[in-house]
Amino acid sequence: MNICNSISLVDFTAGVLTTILSIVVCFVIIIALILYVKKSKKRKNMVRNKKKQNDNPEQNG
Repeated sequence: MNICNSISLVDFTAGVLTTILSIVVCFVIIIALILYVKKSKKRKNMVRNKKKQNDNPEQNG
């Protein structure tokens, strides 16, 4: 009986560890995606601004 109880405790702790690890991994992935989107938006805005500034003098000239 003691062996069965110890096995159930090991399984329970393993389940808790896996859930905690999965939650941490999910948060890391979400944060990484948010940072990537922010960087990509900044890059797109910079490129668009450069294109607009280059297009305006060509149209005026």
